[in-house]
Amino acid sequence: MSTITKPQIQQLQTICAGKFRSREERLECLSDMMGVEVLSVKDLNQTQADELIYFFNTGKTLDHSSWALFDRNNTQHKTILSLCHQLGWVQEENPQFADLHRLGGWLKSDKSPVKMQLKEMNKIQLSKIIFAIQNMLKSNFNK
Repeated sequence: MSTITKPQIQQLQTICAGKFRSREERLECLSDMMGVEVLSVKDLNQTQADELIYFFNTGKTLDHSSWALFDRNNTQHKTILSLCHQLGWVQEENPQFADLHRLGGWLKSDKSPVKMQLKEMNKIQLSKIIFAIQNMLKSNFNK
C-alpha cells in the first residue's frame, strides 16, 4: 500500500487541529479508530488516511472487524485468535473475545504481511499472518 500523501497529511492535521487539544490526544484517538498504534500521522497509509478523512467529514464510524471475521472450524484462524488474546487484543467490555476491530485494522495496515480479509486468505497467507503476530509477541516479551 502507498504511504500517506502530503495533501492527506495536511487535511488530517487541519481537521484534527480543531478537534483535539494535544498531539498525544490526537494520536491516541487515531490509534483507537484505526485499530493499530499510530505514533505519527505519517505512519498511516493512503487507504487509512482516506478512511479517517471520510470519517471526520461524514461522522460515519470506521469498522475494521469485517476484515477479521474468522472460520471457527479453521485451525489457523483459531491460532490467530489465540495469539490476539496473548497480545492483549481483546474487547474491553468482554475480554474473553478477541478485538476483531483491532485485528482488522492491523490486517489493513502496512505492518501486516498480507493485506486481505482473513476469510479470503489461503494456508500460506495465514501462515505469514501467524508468523508476524508471533514475532510481535516475542518483541513484546523482550521489552
